[in-house]
Amino acid sequence: MTLHTWQISFNDYFVPIGNQLAAAIISPGSKQYPVSCHGSQKSFVLHETTSEEVKIIIDNLLVSKSVRMNDIPIHILKTCKQILSPFLAQLFNRWVKTSIYPEFLKCTQVIPIHKGGQKSLYKLYAYIPAVSI
Repeated sequence: MTLHTWQISFNDYFVPIGNQLAAAIISPGSKQYPVSCHGSQKSFVLHETTSEEVKIIIDNLLVSKSVRMNDIPIHILKTCKQILSPFLAQLFNRWVKTSIYPEFLKCTQVIPIHKGGQKSLYKLYAYIPAVSI
C-alpha cells in the first residue's frame, strides 16, 4: 500500500466520524438543550474562573513539555502570567457564558501510533490527538 493510498484510507475511515458526532450535538439555543447537567454521567459543567485560578494553572505547567509550532512556549506564559491571566480568564468566562467554543480550538493534529502487525492497515494504529495546553 502506498503512502497516498494509506492517507486516502485513513481519511475515508475518520472523516465521517466528525460529521456523525457533529449531527448529534444539541444547539445551545435549542429547547432540547439541558438546563442542568447535574447528575448526568455523560455530561460535565464548566464554571467561570478567575485570573488567580489561571495563574495557578500556568504555574503548574511543565516547562519541559514541548509545544507545537504555533503554540506559546510555556516559559513565556509563566513570565507573562500576571499580564495574561486576566485576559485568559475573561476569554474562558465568555465561552462558558455563551456556550460557544471557538472553532480554532476544535482542531488538533492527530498522530498515528502503530500498535503492531501489518503497518499498511490503518486499523492497527492508535490515533492520539496532540492537543494544545
